[in-house]
Amino acid sequence: MVLNDTETETEQVSHAAEAAPDFENPETRLRINPETYLKFEDGEMVTMQHLLANASVRIKYDIMLILYPMVNWVTVAELCEGWPPEDQAKIKEHLAMMYRAKLVVTDESEIATASQSGLPKRLGDNITINIENHVHMLQDTVRMASYQRAIQNQVNDGDVVLDLGAGTGILSFFAARAGASRVYAIEKRPDIVNLSTQLAIDNNLQDVVVNIESSSQSLDATDLDPRPTVMVSEIIGNAVLDEHIIEFTLDARDRLLAPGATLIPFALDLLAVPFYSGQVINMTQDVAELEAMYGFNFDLIKTVLDQKPRMQLREFNPDNALLMGKPIEVINLDFRTLTESHFETHFEVDPLEDGFIDSYCLYFRVHLDEQTILTNSPWAPKTHWTQVIYAFPNRRAVKVGEPLTVTLKYDGSFHMWYPDEWETATPASEQTDQDHQDD
Repeated sequence: MVLNDTETETEQVSHAAEAAPDFENPETRLRINPETYLKFEDGEMVTMQHLLANASVRIKYDIMLILYPMVNWVTVAELCEGWPPEDQAKIKEHLAMMYRAKLVVTDESEIATASQSGLPKRLGDNITINIENHVHMLQDTVRMASYQRAIQNQVNDGDVVLDLGAGTGILSFFAARAGASRVYAIEKRPDIVNLSTQLAIDNNLQDVVVNIESSSQSLDATDLDPRPTVMVSEIIGNAVLDEHIIEFTLDARDRLLAPGATLIPFALDLLAVPFYSGQVINMTQDVAELEAMYGFNFDLIKTVLDQKPRMQLREFNPDNALLMGKPIEVINLDFRTLTESHFETHFEVDPLEDGFIDSYCLYFRVHLDEQTILTNSPWAPKTHWTQVIYAFPNRRAVKVGEPLTVTLKYDGSFHMWYPDEWETATPASEQTDQDHQDD
């Protein structure tokens, strides 16, 4: 907790205790605060409303059982009904904790108050952003130098720039330094908007950088006057598309930018390297534990898992892997001319030797401008991005001179399969975005 200028920590805790509702009272009514942001350990932030609409396996099951009934107003007695006394005590402890964190409210008037997760005074007492994650990205010198060079090359004096997913605002600051007359820094998370706004003031850029708390998809052209002539964005995940860079870029290009606006980045490539790990991917035990937990038969889930690849985020060391093919360009996308945000494509693997393939390493090349390419290739200087490994449950025998066809589909998430083994697309497990799995 960061203290304000007038209260000690003891006083703040005391005031919070005085204001806390009585959760021992069975008639106390409450509900979730739909607008409060919840942060996961990986830095992702979602609103409570979004969380409950997209049930996340990363929230403990007992917590979710408490949260679901609170979509609507409910009393403590109703929440505790049917639970043993010891569990009722835990529920009340959880309620007090969630109230202090502004995840739940006890009165309609608190919703607007609790949703103000900005940074009052000098950063305030309600910081929910993972600032360490942002510092980690700022320390990625490959990333930062590439963007700084491309922005310097492409932004001219007087340009109006749209920074999509601005975060701390560093790319906006680069654009201002390069001569932009105005920079719209678009960021949907209110706490980091307040942080980046203060950073702009601290760096005397408040007259150029305009911070806007919104998703770009919620804006229209009338909100940006004059319309941007350049757009810069860094919404790039480890699997390049997992933060929905295609969808956001095409939407902003078509609705918000001036005709012919410069895009940074303007194109991207997705590449794959086949290899043999010799590791058996077996999730049968995981599903067996779920069967024991819930008391249902999940044999069909086991069958599906036995036929589909599992996606992992980790660094790939090509020196410690048996490479079975050269890097393959799976897809090339040019945002200047692209019209469809989803695609399905096929690529062929030409085996380097007889043997087996059980995994694929996916990595990206992002074209910031014609001279600047940013990549998380395992053969390139290290960045804060890792690679994506698709590990198939069964190895595939291959021979030199007999190409192997692989299908990759993107429809908001990635799917990968062998078309001669799997006639319909099967989703890869564990989305990196998450954004957002349904149970």
